[in-house]
Amino acid sequence: MKKLVIFDLDGTLVDSIQDLAYSANFALEAKGLPQNSLEEYYHFVGNGMERLIRNALKDKATDDDLYLEVRRIFDKHYEEHSNDRTVPYPGVEKLLGKLSEKGIETAVLSNKAQRYIEPILKKAFENHKFAVAYGQREGIPRKPDGTAVKMLAEELGYTLEDSVYIGDSEVDVLTAENAGIDLICVLWGFRSKDELLEAGAKELAENSDELFDKIVSL
Repeated sequence: MKKLVIFDLDGTLVDSIQDLAYSANFALEAKGLPQNSLEEYYHFVGNGMERLIRNALKDKATDDDLYLEVRRIFDKHYEEHSNDRTVPYPGVEKLLGKLSEKGIETAVLSNKAQRYIEPILKKAFENHKFAVAYGQREGIPRKPDGTAVKMLAEELGYTLEDSVYIGDSEVDVLTAENAGIDLICVLWGFRSKDELLEAGAKELAENSDELFDKIVSL
């Protein structure tokens, strides 16, 4: 049985797409640019805020000056509204409780800026204590680089063999491969089953009960 579970955040623990889309569209509208549908944002997220905004800019993605202007507006708006509509996925809070009862530690590793992580987790999972919760930090490459996964496990005193990574996207598949850690992908997040299989995911969980069973059987 694994001793440490490292969770991705957006699309895995919490559904944050509405807040991300709302702030991105607010920034686009402020610059007189076309807004994007909520469905499009499911495919824009997963690789950090810069990639989100450049994806939202579409054919203007390479305009660095425009990107910086839109990003500035986005950051200010998201700072104030990052937790308005963000909610835990069904069953996740129960899953975390069951892992704690088994003595399995939990941690969070996200490409979201560090300053957003604690408020989101505090609101979504006020009764659960994560061992650590890390977002994007200066000097540490973001996922899909595997460095942060290795550092997190080492910091908590676990080997990668003791640990499992849980995510919902092709970025998470690559992260696990680069870190050399077991991976389970959830099917309630931002990518479809076909997209995850095409990316190379091997273990998939339809719901939180199935995810728990897979974690304790590894």
